[in-house]
Amino acid sequence: MPMPKIRLLDADTINKIAAGEVIERPASAIKELVENSIDAGATKILIEVAEGGKSLIKVTDDGCGMEPEDLSMAFQKHATSKITGAKDLDRIETLGFRGEALASIASVARSIEVYTKTRSASTGTYLRMENSRIVEKKETGCPAGTSISVRELFYNVPARRKHLKGREAELVHIVDTVTEMAIINYGISFELFSGRRTLFRSSRSGSWDEVLLRIFDLKTLKGMMPFHAEGLKWRLLGAAGDPMSTRSSPDRIFIYVNGRPVSSRALTAALREAYRSVIPSGRSPIGVVSLEIVPGLVDVNVHPTKREIRLLQEEEISASLTSAVSEALREKAEAKPLKEMPRTEPPATQASVIVQKSEQKMLPLDGAAASEEVEVSVASEVPQVKILGQVQRLYILAESDQGLLIIDQHAAAERIRFERLKALYSQKKISQELAEPVTIELAPNEQVLIESWKDVLQEIGFEISPFGGKTYHVRAVPALGRKVESPEAVHDVLRALFTLGKIGPDDTSKEEILKLLACKGSIKSGRELSMQEMTALLRDLYACNSPLTCPHGRPVIVAITQGELERLFLRR
Repeated sequence: MPMPKIRLLDADTINKIAAGEVIERPASAIKELVENSIDAGATKILIEVAEGGKSLIKVTDDGCGMEPEDLSMAFQKHATSKITGAKDLDRIETLGFRGEALASIASVARSIEVYTKTRSASTGTYLRMENSRIVEKKETGCPAGTSISVRELFYNVPARRKHLKGREAELVHIVDTVTEMAIINYGISFELFSGRRTLFRSSRSGSWDEVLLRIFDLKTLKGMMPFHAEGLKWRLLGAAGDPMSTRSSPDRIFIYVNGRPVSSRALTAALREAYRSVIPSGRSPIGVVSLEIVPGLVDVNVHPTKREIRLLQEEEISASLTSAVSEALREKAEAKPLKEMPRTEPPATQASVIVQKSEQKMLPLDGAAASEEVEVSVASEVPQVKILGQVQRLYILAESDQGLLIIDQHAAAERIRFERLKALYSQKKISQELAEPVTIELAPNEQVLIESWKDVLQEIGFEISPFGGKTYHVRAVPALGRKVESPEAVHDVLRALFTLGKIGPDDTSKEEILKLLACKGSIKSGRELSMQEMTALLRDLYACNSPLTCPHGRPVIVAITQGELERLFLRR
C-alpha cells in the first residue's frame, strides 16, 4: 500500500514557519513584545539589546502583569487574551490579537526568561524556556509588570541568522521601530539602550511634540502645522511639516491607524498630494497622520506583521487628508508676513542648524582649482563641436561631424565629477576643509549609523566629531566645491550616504559612495546654463576617460547622424 504523501506538520515546525512570517529580524521581535506591553497598560517601557538584538532582547514594563496560570498559556500557539472568537476580529481595539507572537519568538530563540507580577499579587512568577519548552517555573519576588529576555534569536534557523545585517544596521531598524511606536504612544515613556549607550529616550507627555523633538530639530517642530478632518465613524488628526522642511524620501511620514503604525500607500500619497505644487519635484514632506476609525471599517488581519491594512472608506479618507493638509498649508502661507518668508535654500529636516554669522567659504580646492591640482588622464581630444543651445533646461544640443548631439547635462556633470573624485581619492586629496566648521544635530538612528560609518566617512573626506548630546561638529567634507558648504547640504549628503549603506557600510563599495557624491555635487536637470557653462561642461566631459556614459551606466550623449535625420524627414 503506497505511503500517504500529505501529512500534518508537528507543532515545532508550524511555529518556525509562523516565526518566519512574523519575526523577520530582532526589530520584529521587539515590536511584538512592546505591543504586548502597550496592551498591558504600561506607562514605562525599557528595551535593552546586545549585538543588535541578536544575542539579547529584554523588554521590561510596568503593565498589568500576568497570573501564573496565564504565563504558561501565553506561549501556546494562538493563545490570547485579546479576542474570544471570530466575531471579535471585526472590533479589534488592541495591537495584538492573534496570539502567535510569543510562541513564534520562543520557537526561534535559544532561551526565554520571564518575570511577571500583577499589581494585586504579593509575589511574582519566574518562567524559563529552552527550545520552546518550559524548563523551570517558580514563585519569585519582582516588581509589578513583566520583563521578558530573549537570547540567541534565530540560533536554530542558520539561514535567517546568516542574512541578518551587522550590529549597527540591526540597531538602526530597532531605533526606527521604537521611535515610530513612541510617537503615537506619547503617554508612555520609552528607553532603548545597548550596553551603556542610550539610543532613544522619551518621557510621558500629553502630546507627541516631545517625541518629535527627539527626531526633528526645534525649528522643524515649530514649523509643523496641526490639521484634522472628520467623517462618519472616522477622524483624522496630524501634523504636517513646513514646505521648507523636506526630504529626498518619504521615510519621515508616520502613518497610524487606531494607534497602530502602518504602511499605507494611499494615505502617504494623499499627504504628498497636498504638497505637489508647493515643494520641489522629487522631494517628500514630513508629517504625522493618525486615523481613528471604527474597528469594523478597517481590516488589520491582512499581513502577518499587521503592517498592512485595508480601509473600507479609503478614497474618502484620502481625499479628506489631502484637503485638510492643503488648508493648513494655505492658512500658514496667508499668516506669514512677507518679511518672514523663508530663504530659497531648504533647511535640514533632521538637523538643528547653527546659523553662521558670515557666509561660508571653502578653502581652495574647488572647481577649476581642484582640476589643476589633480592628475586626470585625458581620454581623447575635444572634437569640433558647435553648441546650438539648451532644451527644456535638461539637454544641450550641439553639432559635430557625427551629426546632431544631445547631451544630458546632469549625466555629463556626474561623469566629470566622478572621475575627479576618483582621482582625488586615489591621491588622498579628497578632503576639503571648511573655512568655518558647521554644527548639525543627528536623529537617534543617524547617531547609530555615524558610529559604524566613522572610518569610511574619514576615508572619503569628512572630518566629524561629537559636540555633546546629538550635536556634531563638521570641519571637512569631500571636495564637492560649493555644493557642500552649508550645514543643510552636509547633512543631506550624510543622510544620502546612510541610506546607501543602511545595510551596513562594509557592504557598500567605495566606488558606489563616490558615485553618490558625484551625483550630489553635479549640475542638476532643470538648471539653465549659459553658453560659457555649456562650453566648459563639454570641454571637461571630453577630457574624461568614459565620456559616453554616467557613473551609473546611463548614456550621456546621443548622436543622431545626418543619415538618420534625412530618414526621419523622408529625404531618403
